[in-house]
Amino acid sequence: YVITLDTDTDLPRESAWKLIGAMAHPLNQAQFDPVRRRVTRGYGILQPRVAVNLADLAASAYARVNGGDAGIDPYTNTVSDVYQDTFKEGSFVGKGIYDVDAFEAALKDCFPDNRVLSHDLLEGCYARSGLLSDVQLFEGHPARYSADVSRRHRWIRGDWQLLGWLFGHPPRPPGTAGGPPLAWLARCKILDNLRRSLVSPSLVLLMALGWTLLPYPWLWTGAGVMVVFLPALFASALGAVRKGDDVLLGQHLLGWVPSTLKQFSRAAFAFSAMAHEALYNLDAIG
Repeated sequence: YVITLDTDTDLPRESAWKLIGAMAHPLNQAQFDPVRRRVTRGYGILQPRVAVNLADLAASAYARVNGGDAGIDPYTNTVSDVYQDTFKEGSFVGKGIYDVDAFEAALKDCFPDNRVLSHDLLEGCYARSGLLSDVQLFEGHPARYSADVSRRHRWIRGDWQLLGWLFGHPPRPPGTAGGPPLAWLARCKILDNLRRSLVSPSLVLLMALGWTLLPYPWLWTGAGVMVVFLPALFASALGAVRKGDDVLLGQHLLGWVPSTLKQFSRAAFAFSAMAHEALYNLDAIG
């Protein structure tokens, strides 16, 4: 097995043997199908949870607002993934553990040199990645908006370079037959990433049309605002009613109010930066 990390990723104590133990479990053993040329049962890759370092959250106000929740708290934070819960297959984001033999067999002749930036998503699709939610790694978060934009611009570029795989015509290494076509679930993951990068351009276009051509401009402006703020509203309402029986109301509110303020602050910042986000998303797509 090989554990792979980014340069800013921290591997907490006892995480390595937990990763190895989960990978070696009989139910997780990767079974490679030589006909379909992919892992069809078990997992060739296991992807743990990834949270933000406490030190990075303290580096700036931007990191504190946009860095999410830090620390280890598996009992009060429910961890879920739509793909893992529904299809028993998660997404690989470059930090985890993989079975070398299954990995090499599944990815043979799949990637041409220097043509794939978002290779981790494809690796997880061919070698079958699973989410290991009870093991957590920590990574850094950009302290400045400009650094975060640069990182997201690179991610979006990589996602849109996978259009060939989405439509069943991936680039192939010279002198090879190339890799097998992706399964429909893998194509859904690619399409989901592309959809995410089109959200802000679509909202800006919607409000611009509402202010210029469409009737009832207040309606279209309100729709754009609600799209940005509804997730924070739902998360706040869910946090308000999710009180443990052994927790006093005052203690519950002391934890709920700062979390709600942070969620709405994050949404307000996202709304204020939406036009700029649409601009650099379109630039990365181009």
